[in-house]
Amino acid sequence: MSSSSSAYKTAIKQLMARIQTNPNDANSINQLNAIIEQFLQSYRLNGLFSECLQFLIQIVKQLIEIYPTINDFRPLIIQWLKFKRDVEKKNKEFFETKLKLRSFLDVAIPSTFNRTIPKAKDFLLCELYEYRNANIKSTQMIDERRTIVRSLYEQFYADGSDHFLCSRILLERIKLDLASGNPLDIEESNNLANHLRKCSPSSDDSHGIVQRLWLYTEYYLIKFQVCYSKLTSDMSKKIKQDYEEQKRQAAENNSINQLETFHAESMTMEAHKMLGKFSEKSIVSTLFKSWDMIKSKTSSAYTIDILKRVSIIYPNEIDMFYSNLHTIAALFDLFQYYTEAMEIYRYLLDLLPSYHPSRLTILTACNRLANKCSIDLEERYKPLPNLSSRDYPKATTQISSFDVDEALNLITIAENFLHLKNFRSCKQTLEVLEKRPIVSCLYADSFFVRSHLYNLQSKLVLNDDEQLKDFNRNDFLALIEESRSYCAQDLRTSLDIVDVNRLPELSQLQLTPLVLHSLQAYLSQVAHLILLNFEIGLYRNAKNYLLVGLEISVYLHAKRWFTFFLALNAQFFILSHQPDCARRKLDQLNHHLSTLDVCTNRQQDLFIDFINSWTDYVKLEYDYHTHAYEQIRTICETKLYPEYEKHNLVLDWHRLLYHRIHILYRLTCFQQLRKNSRSNENKKRLIWKIPSNSDKYTEFTFWTESWLTFLTLIEDQPPEILEKTSLWLHPVIVPDESNLTCLPEWTTMNDEQHQYHPQQTDSKWNNTLSPPQVNTGHPFDLNSMSTEEILALTTEPILPRTKTKKLIDTPRGKTPFQSENQKMLSTPNKNSLSSSSTTSNLMSTFRNKMPIDTSLATPICTPNRTGKKLPPLTVASSNTSSRPRRAAAIKADERIQQIHYDDTNESVHRIPSTTCQSPRLKSAPLDENNHEPVELLIDQLDTLHIERKLKFDDEDEEELNSSTKNNEKLLQQCIQLHDRLAYAPNAKLIRYLAEYIILLTGDQDPWLVVTLIVEMQAIGFRYNALCIYQRKKRHNTDRSSTSLPSVNNVFPEHLSHYIDALHFRPLTISYLKDILINELLPAKQVCVCLHTFTLVHDQILAVQIRGNYYAPVLRRVMFPRLLVKKFHFLIESNTHTLHGITDHKRYWAIRRYFEQLFERLLEDLNQVYLTSPMRWWWLPETTIFDGKKAMIDDLLTPLINSPQQRRFIEFFLHQTIFYLSSLDEIRQELSINLPPTVYTRLLSSRLIERLFEYKQRTYSNTSPSNSRPPQNLLLFLDNQLHIFPWEQLHCMTSLFRRIVIYRLPSILLLDGMHKYYYNSPSTSESEQSTQVNNNDMTIIPMEKTFYHHIDVDKGYYIVDPGNDLPRTKERFRKFQSEKPDLIDKWNGVIERFPTNDALKDIFKSKDVLLYMGHGSGSQFYPVDDVQKNSSRLCVLLMGCSSARLQSLGDFEVFGMPFAYLTCGAATILGCLWDVTDRDIDSLTFFLLEQLKAGASLGEALRFGRELCKLKCLNGAAPVIYGLPVRAR
Repeated sequence: MSSSSSAYKTAIKQLMARIQTNPNDANSINQLNAIIEQFLQSYRLNGLFSECLQFLIQIVKQLIEIYPTINDFRPLIIQWLKFKRDVEKKNKEFFETKLKLRSFLDVAIPSTFNRTIPKAKDFLLCELYEYRNANIKSTQMIDERRTIVRSLYEQFYADGSDHFLCSRILLERIKLDLASGNPLDIEESNNLANHLRKCSPSSDDSHGIVQRLWLYTEYYLIKFQVCYSKLTSDMSKKIKQDYEEQKRQAAENNSINQLETFHAESMTMEAHKMLGKFSEKSIVSTLFKSWDMIKSKTSSAYTIDILKRVSIIYPNEIDMFYSNLHTIAALFDLFQYYTEAMEIYRYLLDLLPSYHPSRLTILTACNRLANKCSIDLEERYKPLPNLSSRDYPKATTQISSFDVDEALNLITIAENFLHLKNFRSCKQTLEVLEKRPIVSCLYADSFFVRSHLYNLQSKLVLNDDEQLKDFNRNDFLALIEESRSYCAQDLRTSLDIVDVNRLPELSQLQLTPLVLHSLQAYLSQVAHLILLNFEIGLYRNAKNYLLVGLEISVYLHAKRWFTFFLALNAQFFILSHQPDCARRKLDQLNHHLSTLDVCTNRQQDLFIDFINSWTDYVKLEYDYHTHAYEQIRTICETKLYPEYEKHNLVLDWHRLLYHRIHILYRLTCFQQLRKNSRSNENKKRLIWKIPSNSDKYTEFTFWTESWLTFLTLIEDQPPEILEKTSLWLHPVIVPDESNLTCLPEWTTMNDEQHQYHPQQTDSKWNNTLSPPQVNTGHPFDLNSMSTEEILALTTEPILPRTKTKKLIDTPRGKTPFQSENQKMLSTPNKNSLSSSSTTSNLMSTFRNKMPIDTSLATPICTPNRTGKKLPPLTVASSNTSSRPRRAAAIKADERIQQIHYDDTNESVHRIPSTTCQSPRLKSAPLDENNHEPVELLIDQLDTLHIERKLKFDDEDEEELNSSTKNNEKLLQQCIQLHDRLAYAPNAKLIRYLAEYIILLTGDQDPWLVVTLIVEMQAIGFRYNALCIYQRKKRHNTDRSSTSLPSVNNVFPEHLSHYIDALHFRPLTISYLKDILINELLPAKQVCVCLHTFTLVHDQILAVQIRGNYYAPVLRRVMFPRLLVKKFHFLIESNTHTLHGITDHKRYWAIRRYFEQLFERLLEDLNQVYLTSPMRWWWLPETTIFDGKKAMIDDLLTPLINSPQQRRFIEFFLHQTIFYLSSLDEIRQELSINLPPTVYTRLLSSRLIERLFEYKQRTYSNTSPSNSRPPQNLLLFLDNQLHIFPWEQLHCMTSLFRRIVIYRLPSILLLDGMHKYYYNSPSTSESEQSTQVNNNDMTIIPMEKTFYHHIDVDKGYYIVDPGNDLPRTKERFRKFQSEKPDLIDKWNGVIERFPTNDALKDIFKSKDVLLYMGHGSGSQFYPVDDVQKNSSRLCVLLMGCSSARLQSLGDFEVFGMPFAYLTCGAATILGCLWDVTDRDIDSLTFFLLEQLKAGASLGEALRFGRELCKLKCLNGAAPVIYGLPVRAR
């Protein structure tokens, strides 16, 4: 101010002189106040408190004589209050000596001023009023306000004859007592009521009329606040008690070891019961009385004219009256009383002048409510097209009142455009708003603006095809999460709380219009997010937001909101297939509905009408999931649809509900047609009309229209269209389920204990279009059995019902470390000795015999992604005894390059060409005389109840041709819908649609099938990861540098590579084949995808993928859901019996009993579902015969024209010759699974013998089998299959080429990890180095392979952070002392969890993280915090269920492994279910030893399982998610 100080002072003198000449010169007064404000603000913000006070005293001394009214001092009083507030925070000493308990009148007004005149009273009252305008909360500076009230009482109360003044003083005293937490003084309250009754101004006393209106609204609000504060205080205590009770019960049940589940009992807390007994009328009636009084007193035009005229004369009273009315309207809005809220909003907008600071806030709320209720507002209630800054005072801060009002005006305009579906104009308006400075500033006003901006942008994304297809802008989930975060930040700032989730901890809620609007917006966004997560299938997010919505609505006593969240809670349990919980929620919902205050006519109250309708819809969802299809149709056709025909659907939620009931009805009709086609073919389906308000915006229209389009395509198709065997080259494999060894009493024991709900059986609950329900079963306990009875169960021998298997030897003997009684793969119809069901214990010889291969093994991906070319075969290693012929090599190379060239020219997504024949039609006719031997052979195989014959002839050519023509249009329409939906998939719909396309096309185009499966994989994981990445990316580039959310330890390359890989878009076959498979994966890398059909009962589609331009091979197999459910039941029962047993003998008896149960279930997997020919689809296809491809092609091409059929025969040749040990077994297997003509030709050509000899020579000339590196198999599992221990399949553990399984959510994630780990600038050269691995002959003999390397010395351990595992601590300390060289360079903590700073350093600088404690550590470091980081960790989570993924019903799976993969971790090792500490501790120490010695993590785990005493119960639990890793 030094350079311009003199100029400003000159201006001040000139303005003062002008005001002295003309006291009514309002323009000069405003200019003078603006200059003074700038001076005071500059002093205050720069900490010049003495100078600021001195200047204020000097200037007020001059102004006291020239300002005509007290109102002219208002800007100075506001600056004075802000000055006191800042001094109190920053300079306590100065505040104590100069300002404490001193008013503006005491400090600024000269001592010569008479402090007993009415003008002194007005100064004190004005200062009291301006605390609100100075943004000082009601709980702040209470003593200062109390001093002012005391001065008013002592100097002006007198005998109490001035009833207006006495009422004001008493009101302020009561408000201060309430703000201090003191109870209401009844005597003082009665005294106030008496004074108010005597406030009766005459008709010409305009000041008295205004005062009475304000005092009455203030009085009613105080009555409301007294009642409401007591309710919220009691509810806060009750919620805290409930929380403590839940923690106590969790500790007693040791549930911290279990998977994070959504306990139903947490939703029937005492706080909820308390709200159920509460009637809203007890508090809302006060608001109704207040509004009725105002309408009766101000309905006349004369009174309204008075209010408009005196707004300038008495601005304080008028502003407080308007503020109170605004608060009442906001309360009505929050409690969902739309009619009353809209009346008050309109009333205020009629009264408020255009320049009033609250007008735009009220106008925004009014328009938002009008859009919600489809009310056509008059023009005077709509926003202005443009606001002019000239109508506002000159800004004294970076963000002025004009900036705030302009932002609110633009938001309202954009919302109105969105409501009218004018998306282009809405987008243009938001683009204008986004450029405004308020969006990028650090002020609190920015939070509110950004919240609405991102909320509108997220809705636009789903309605803008251009934005939807641009993955840089298609971030609707991240946008709505940002919107909720900024809304929460706005609430945190307004309420001065740390976290909005801790809102119920407040004993008293500050009731201001802005806070109430923020609460309304937050609850609306929470409800929107719950429904959004229902659509995209994110279970955990939906659960968390349900908890937030229920808890906040309970605390606020917003009973209508709570009832809505309760209905969503019931729907959540239905979608997650938890019928017991759903029934409890429905009962609770019915109770709350009966206690709601309802109008005489339900439709007069929009929200009550909606919540009853939504309850009807939730009950229909329950009926749908229990197969009550006829009941759904009856209710829809006789009740709901007739109601909706008469309904105008004005409420936006009603329109959404109408679409959902419509979709559910048509799904029901489709289900009925599929199940009972004959009985329903003549039954007419109700045709739903377009709703009357269809021209108005409705949430989730993108998915609604996609659902209806899909149903329109499929519902009139005959059910047989999905069951045509002619579309499949290979029939489904149907195992013989009579050989199941799972105990039937597992479920019968459960049924006997829970017979009070016989109608809720598993078979009834499971819907054809829904994954199996796995959590309805109550885990059985063994409390009723004695220890001896349990021991008797464990002594019973396990007798497999399947025929015995012959031990398969490798070319050079048995599999390494394979004992005589270990199960092996074999040909089923060979007689041999019975193999024992128990696995041998290798602990005595294991450590010495485990080979540590220091060379690099089969790769996960290649280091170079640019233009991988096939090298000529002439560079093959010379140590091979059987080199391929040059001509054959060149021919194979040319064919593969031609395949590559054909696929790169593909320009369409996946639509089959209409001019090309199906591969099935191109097949040459086979000799019919050759069919008989195959039929006879099948008849003789009485042990195989499997359809084995493959149709390679063209006997059904005409049928297939007709079917193709009929389905061609349907297929193209489905694919077009799929491509549009792929940019923002609905988790359930994209699955149904992709499966429908697969079932329409069959297996004749395997690349199409694989493409569709890849797009279906890990939808929830991709949504969750992309939301986190896009939010991090936005905050990294945020102009305001707002630290929301925390973005510490974020690597830019992590965000860019993962977003590029995981973003949603239609996946073309050429991109999948060339980029994701043949360039990402080396020739020797094999992937297996397992997909569970939902449109077809009990079928799994197994797909094997490998590089080197080989086509995928796939096969359908019957896999009953009962097996999945039994396994879930078994692990839940194991968890149930794992804790709380003190008898050592009984504990181990139960453990051995469950060990046998696990072994029997694995026996089912191995002996029933993994027999020939299904086992060949689980085993990785060998690559040693790739050099013989030309020779095989030359033989098969004259016989088979179809490339898919040739690929199938080639695959069978590779598998059988490589994995079987004798020519007799190979011939027998091929004779069963191949066409007779092909098999005869193979025998006559001696191709089988030549390939077998080639295999023998290859392995005899290389190193011993036990020193060969393992085969890394990448396993991509469907939602329901993650819980199975696929790593324990016999075919994975008993091969001479050892198989190590690494699980991953999706091939797309593999692509992102490849870029992040091997193409990032931060990747060291040593990590990008490659080594040659040529143990197997391949078409690329010099292929470069590698693992991800970690520095084992850069580790961190967290041992027993809960301080409740004493034996684990003891073992770890003993391990440290006995082998100090293994982890001597590690850092770590024992008996506690690391600090936040230590965790940041772990994710940033460590390579290995070891956790040894309960669970996955989420109780100490939640999933959300894990995902905020970027790292390259190898994580060992050695706790119970640490790798278990939640898989409930229609929702996508998620768990801690996915959280670490999201943050960029390379590998996560954890347990699928609860385990015991001794075995897992021993396994942990063994893994550390072997990693240090150079073994890969997967190979170390494979051998380490044998160390476990309980090999199935504990040894089978650990699995690996991520990339193969080994030490550098």
